[in-house]
Amino acid sequence: MLTIERLKIQTPAGFTDEQLHGVAVGAATEAASAIRKNFRRIMERTGSKYFWQGAADSTQLDGQTEGSTAYVVVRQKGVRLHWKGGTVRPTGKPSEVTGKPTKALLIPFDDSPLKKQRIPLHELHVPRENIHVFKSHSGCPILVAAEHKQRKTKLIWLGKLVKAAHFDARPDVMPNEQELKSAAVLGAGEAINAILRQNRK
Repeated sequence: MLTIERLKIQTPAGFTDEQLHGVAVGAATEAASAIRKNFRRIMERTGSKYFWQGAADSTQLDGQTEGSTAYVVVRQKGVRLHWKGGTVRPTGKPSEVTGKPTKALLIPFDDSPLKKQRIPLHELHVPRENIHVFKSHSGCPILVAAEHKQRKTKLIWLGKLVKAAHFDARPDVMPNEQELKSAAVLGAGEAINAILRQNRK
């Protein structure tokens, strides 16, 4: 939540409530831009094709802005988990591959095409009947794709299946407080100047 008071922005005397609201929106707009840029930096650094671009695209001003307060929301699911950390478990929703309720999470191996290409399982376009689950020596379920070529079968080791996965907190997911404040103050200043120019007409 960004407020003019919290940012300690001095607005000229005589600004109407509507103009003060415009200043708050200007501040939030610039803060949202800083958040989007940060998500795109993570995307470029990690090679992720979808998640962080989706996070950037979903970052916007909330429609419930009021008075000198404006809200920036990130609607992409999972961003808070990466930022604050936590444990994720299967949702039970139908799998896009099998159509059956999801009972486990797939953690790709480092050499898995899923991790190398940064894509979900269904985008490998492997027929459902060619996907199998094996047990490792330790008893951990392993997801494998079978590729049949010229009477030979190649096994592609995709990843392990787990009941839950823990994510450590990553503070770098969001710009730090000073960066957000600086962006917001810049946006507020631009909004104030625009209002003053309009008042002179």
